[in-house]
Amino acid sequence: MIIFLITSALASHIYPITQNPKTFAFQLAYQQGSLTLDLNSQLTFMKLRGQEVKCNSSPFGDEVECSSCTPNCVIGDGNLMQNDIILNNVLQEEKIEQMLYVSTDQEEILGLGQQRGSSKYPQNPFISNIFHICLGFNKGFISKEFKNPYKYQINYKSNSSSKYQVDLKLIKIQNQTIVNLTGKVTFIDSRDPYILLPEENYQKILTYFSKFQVVEESYNLIVKNQSLKLPDIEFIFDDDEKIIMESESYILKLQNDTHILRFNRSKLNRIELGLPFLAQKLMTINQNTQKFYFSDFNCQDQFEQIQLEVDYFKQILLPTLLICLVFYCILTQKAKIQKQSRANESYELTKLKQEIDEEEEI
Repeated sequence: MIIFLITSALASHIYPITQNPKTFAFQLAYQQGSLTLDLNSQLTFMKLRGQEVKCNSSPFGDEVECSSCTPNCVIGDGNLMQNDIILNNVLQEEKIEQMLYVSTDQEEILGLGQQRGSSKYPQNPFISNIFHICLGFNKGFISKEFKNPYKYQINYKSNSSSKYQVDLKLIKIQNQTIVNLTGKVTFIDSRDPYILLPEENYQKILTYFSKFQVVEESYNLIVKNQSLKLPDIEFIFDDDEKIIMESESYILKLQNDTHILRFNRSKLNRIELGLPFLAQKLMTINQNTQKFYFSDFNCQDQFEQIQLEVDYFKQILLPTLLICLVFYCILTQKAKIQKQSRANESYELTKLKQEIDEEEEI
């Protein structure tokens, strides 16, 4: 019972995300649309009309430019806005969250990128500099209130972009160094379905996996023999922090039953750690300490069990508890009546004995 209550309270602040099968990007649904999660954007973009504010006001520290003042105005495009949005949590309950965003008529984006401006006014999801993302194979969740029992932590660097740059040193497989990436620029990306490597590093991955009958066809790494078990891959970062990517995360299964490795060439001569690297990991981004915190987690269906527990609680456990409570109240009341009856009998006997003793004395 206590575990259920704690789990339910936790889940009320967690929001499901699902993968778009066409773009592979994960999206957070809200009442008016859906937002694409993007680690490359420091701002959130939404197709919501700007709220009305007082002229010459400064709700976020900067004076708001208005198209007209009479004496109030609607915040114009390009300005940071604030609004309440309605989300459904993993228990399918409606919750209201505050969101800072820029109005747009293009793709709606949930900006999770590195904040380059003042941290005094967080512009990331739910107005928080600390948030948690869990990406499964095609679904997961996002939250600003979660306890991450992390196993690994990785520092990220400030740079001129909104992207998170990390120091990736080595890629190892079965205790063998396959690629040395010391000094290379590496970013973590939440939208790319591949891990992108410069040409020379990509060729080393291809060479290694050729012994597992992986060949390159039409710019894809095709697994010819699916009966062979592919190994886990280790990514070694600064301070020798190691994150393991299991084979299930870097194999993409197509509808025609073709399996491909989710590695590809980088056109910009840099490394992009895309969705395969993030799969089945709970990631906490702390923009105050400039750190990633990772732990292995079942992002795919962790909270389906909670929904089952909620249904079980409502449909079976709660009625049973109520019936037990009624019986408990009846039995408690009956016990009280019996106790009072015995007390009354004892009192009457004591009183009768006193009267007999008094008569004998007379």
